[in-house]
Amino acid sequence: MNNSIRFEHIIKSILFNIYFYFLTIVLVLLCLPLLLFSYKGMRIVSKLWGMILKSGMKICLRLDINIIGKLNTKKQVIYAVKHHSAWETVFCTDFFKMPAIVLKKELIFLPIIGLYFLIGGSIAISRENTLASLKKISVKAKKASEKGRSIMIFPQGTRVPIDANTKKYPYLPGVYFMYKQSNLPIVPVAHNAGMFWPKNSFLKYTNNLKSNSVSIEILDEIPVGLSKNDFMQILESKIENATKKLIEKER
Repeated sequence: MNNSIRFEHIIKSILFNIYFYFLTIVLVLLCLPLLLFSYKGMRIVSKLWGMILKSGMKICLRLDINIIGKLNTKKQVIYAVKHHSAWETVFCTDFFKMPAIVLKKELIFLPIIGLYFLIGGSIAISRENTLASLKKISVKAKKASEKGRSIMIFPQGTRVPIDANTKKYPYLPGVYFMYKQSNLPIVPVAHNAGMFWPKNSFLKYTNNLKSNSVSIEILDEIPVGLSKNDFMQILESKIENATKKLIEKER
């Protein structure tokens, strides 16, 4: 990368971060009264947050979003999303019409933002893979499904580098416990957002996306009733294979 391109890249990243994080703070503060409306209020906030993200990508980074596959948000499901960056948390919350999001319980205690997660019906969990924690996950998932909510989970439990293998970052059993307890089909979701927005990165690497767009793919759903081994193998295979293809297309 020559100096002029690198300078432009840094400037774009700075502009996007100022735009996105400043407007996020404004949104969070101005929309506090919407918490009184509980879930309906959170739907409005998630939609506005998604608009901030998409407009920032377009204006500051010159990036579009390429959606592959069909999405039926009227059907109650569990969305199992590949987790590379903060991008999919913001985008998918809006795109999937505010599902109950599985997140680490520490986020619930964040000032102000934690209230949004709490009121939005998020499923807060610890990162322990004990039987007791898995039972708590499944119980919370069942309650969310009984309220007619779809659920969104990151099956590896954390953001992972785009080229990381599943031996180092395995698919965790919590997703299966939710699937079994809620009796909801799984919709696997792949994307390549980590190519431009890696974990904890200030810089946004738009030059990594030669198509100038982030691709997200809604894969064929996994029906209910599978055994744990079959389910975990199918889920991992679907997401990992699709993710690799989306990444390779940009290289």
